[in-house]
Amino acid sequence: MATDLDRFCSRLDSRQLISALGRLPAEQSLAVPCLDEHERQTLVSLVDSLTYRSASPVMGGATTPVYQDFELCYDIPPDHQLWELARYLEKRIATTIKKAGLQGHDALQFNDLIVQNYPPGCQGITPHRDHVRYRIVVAIFLLTGDGNFCTCDDRKGVGAKTIPAVPGDLLLMTAPGLVEEKPGPLH
Repeated sequence: MATDLDRFCSRLDSRQLISALGRLPAEQSLAVPCLDEHERQTLVSLVDSLTYRSASPVMGGATTPVYQDFELCYDIPPDHQLWELARYLEKRIATTIKKAGLQGHDALQFNDLIVQNYPPGCQGITPHRDHVRYRIVVAIFLLTGDGNFCTCDDRKGVGAKTIPAVPGDLLLMTAPGLVEEKPGPLH
């Protein structure tokens, strides 16, 4: 990874990020260009070296089950370069939230780092909301693949809206505390 993170995320234009975060409360989820090809490949190499496990097939309660078919890695050491990148991105997004006139810039803290892998043929994950501990903004790097990221109106996927994104983009989603204490979108 680049030793100077200010030169990482080279496609993440400050004006475009301010505009995107200004639109985020209304749109709930969107993607912005972030990584150039070299940066993307650097991150792919980092995540390829991690150890993955299968996601639990069913999560959630009896009335709101979430079915999962993908691989993940939760056990990313605190001194791993991915956490360094997360802290850099956290500061950059917090500064931009303030410039966009939104609340939460002083409370934004990326408190979780999960790497997910969706091998060919997997079913992915059914519509769900992220855990309430995820606050202000959820940020997701899209590194490889051509799967669709969608938001929807209910857990059956009604009103699905694909969020256009390509590898190298940064997906952003609202979370409680960005504008008010309402949950983030079903996705």
